Amino acid sequence: MPESQGLSETQADILLAIWKLRGIGNNKVDEFKVKAEIIDTISEEDLNSALQTLQSQGFIDAQNNDGRKAFSLTPLGVAILRKSEEDRLQELK
Repeated sequence: MPESQGLSETQADILLAIWKLRGIGNNKVDEFKVKAEIIDTISEEDLNSALQTLQSQGFIDAQNNDGRKAFSLTPLGVAILRKSEEDRLQELK
């Protein structure tokens, strides 16, 4: 699938995984849970790179808890995820 407005397939999958794990706003999701959701489809290195990119773009918020990261979607991340999913549905038509 081609990138839609700068969001790669991997990044969209990460946003969707965090959403499914209910990591929104102040509700953080442990890094290992996110990785467990999508590690089968991408490498660890690509996953870490995509997480860093999403954080720098302001789509996710990351927090260190006892040496482990936890993530949540920002309001901007939720909007981007929604747009990405709408685009995917349009492709099915």
